[in-house]
Amino acid sequence: MKFTVSWLKDHLETEASLADIRSTLDRIGIEVEEVQNPAEKLGAFVIARVVEAKQHPQADRLRVCQVDTGKGVVEVVCGAPNARTGLVGVFAPIGSFIPGTGITLEKKPVRGVVSNGMLCSERELEISDDHQGIVDLPAELGKHVGKRYVDVLELDDPVLHVKVTPNRPDCFSVRGIARDLVAAGLGKLKPEMPGFTKSGELEHPVPITLEFPMEAESACPVFASRYVAGVKNGPSPKWLERRLRAIGLRPISALVDITNYLTFDRGRPLHVYDADKLSGAIRARLVKAGESFDALDNKSYSVDETNCVIADDSGVLGFGGIIGGVSSSCSAETRNVLIESAYFDPVRTAQTGRSKGIISDARTRFERGIDPHSCIAGANLGAAMVLELCGGKASKLRVAGKEPEA
Repeated sequence: MKFTVSWLKDHLETEASLADIRSTLDRIGIEVEEVQNPAEKLGAFVIARVVEAKQHPQADRLRVCQVDTGKGVVEVVCGAPNARTGLVGVFAPIGSFIPGTGITLEKKPVRGVVSNGMLCSERELEISDDHQGIVDLPAELGKHVGKRYVDVLELDDPVLHVKVTPNRPDCFSVRGIARDLVAAGLGKLKPEMPGFTKSGELEHPVPITLEFPMEAESACPVFASRYVAGVKNGPSPKWLERRLRAIGLRPISALVDITNYLTFDRGRPLHVYDADKLSGAIRARLVKAGESFDALDNKSYSVDETNCVIADDSGVLGFGGIIGGVSSSCSAETRNVLIESAYFDPVRTAQTGRSKGIISDARTRFERGIDPHSCIAGANLGAAMVLELCGGKASKLRVAGKEPEA
């Protein structure tokens, strides 16, 4: 389980140092395996402004830039298509190690013009996979020319990697860890982020049913859902992308990132379906002979009669509590979504995951045992974040079954 110090402090009001947080976690049995600070490798990089950008005299695709680094103006050769006069970016001086390329900058000519440093892309800084151009910061950050990039963008945020024992499923969430620290006398627990608590502007248009024989009713005893119409899916805000990258997850889109964020923030796995790709009712059920589906890990899975699946009229959409399928996945064109917040039996989830060789953050939490009374709250939290980041209108809550006893 990984989280950043700033993320922890979203839930924990404390002035404790990193050393105090670490020692307290160790003392209460939450072993800190590693602490990393990604900002350490970016300490030499500074905010800079391009004062002038001209065509390279010997290369059509290169620009010669005069760059104000805060310590003076230096000449830099740049091949980025967005290099221009006035751009505020990130400058690496000679001698800097570029983490995204693994090279150390040397002062040398590029097609006859000496480059005295580098204007960096996000991939070169290892903050994203984007290498289509150099970092293009908001113009107002030009007032910070010469200051450290990690300080201005508040990237100095250590990442803690803790070992969670099988008997502590509550520690698979940042809030759960914050709660344990409060119990140990370290700080005060902040109020929870509220979920969407209104009744909803729309009727929920998708029927949801639980279709299990009596002996298998525990496979999925409750399925809570909100439908959100008129969303606009796109990249997540930078704060969310930074948090996911810090713990080793690749940002995909706002809708997907929201589910990943809440999995770690609250220990509440969710799944979001493109509602326009669904056919008829959503059903949690056991499988039928000969069924299979294409999963989000780019693999095809045949299903066994003991597996709990989520399906619609067209067939299997995914393994409940483990992984979803491609057929109902969200994309940039997604406009209407169905949010799933269900409870899946830990034993059945573990057996399915092992038999299919699937490891996922959702599976890890369900098989260890999540709070069985978090389904409705999870649907409301998911809806609140979707509305905040993607817009739209939320439906009334729809719940099939009932939350089991703890």
